[in-house]
Amino acid sequence: MPKLKSIEDLKAYAKTVSVERPGKTVLSVGTATCGIAAGGREAIDALNDAIKANHLKDIEVVETGCLGFCYAEPLVEVRAPGAASVYYAGVTEEIAKKIIEDHIVRGLIVEAALLSKEVPR
Repeated sequence: MPKLKSIEDLKAYAKTVSVERPGKTVLSVGTATCGIAAGGREAIDALNDAIKANHLKDIEVVETGCLGFCYAEPLVEVRAPGAASVYYAGVTEEIAKKIIEDHIVRGLIVEAALLSKEVPR
């Protein structure tokens, strides 16, 4: 982390670590201790492999801290432009592949792993 000397430095740094990516679909994977212990790293690898296998662009997998549902790890939040966030729980390598192939490519919710769906306001 760079040395921050002003509020402007902090604001600039915050933009580089934010999980917001305008125009991109972002998959946030919980990688706090609970997420890693439950298989979060394997979920990340499987998501990235499926993204490559499907030749997808404008999609990014990012690591995040605890999402607050340790019992349901590994968790994956899917944030697509203009859509409500969808949270998946217990994401195995097989479910990660389904998230990419069904949710991202076909627009279908992977019901077997659905934890919650954000309600539009």
